[in-house]
Amino acid sequence: MNTFNNNTQWSKDPLNKKISGVCSGLARRFDFPIWATRLATIVLFIQFPLFIGAGYLIAHCCLDNKVY
Repeated sequence: MNTFNNNTQWSKDPLNKKISGVCSGLARRFDFPIWATRLATIVLFIQFPLFIGAGYLIAHCCLDNKVY
C-alpha cells in the first residue's frame, strides 16, 4: 500500500492555534500531542524566557500557514 506522508515541512496550523499556531504546527509535524507541545513550550519558556520567546517570535514571523 502506497501512502504519502505530507508532514515533511513545519508550518503554522491556523485551525488549531491558541496564539499563532507555532506549537500546533510543530506537534503536527512530529506527530506529537498538541497539549504536550504547548506544555513543553511553557515549561521551557519559564526556564529560558529570552531564548524561547525569541525562537517563538522568529517562528511566528518566518513560518508559512498550512494550506488545507
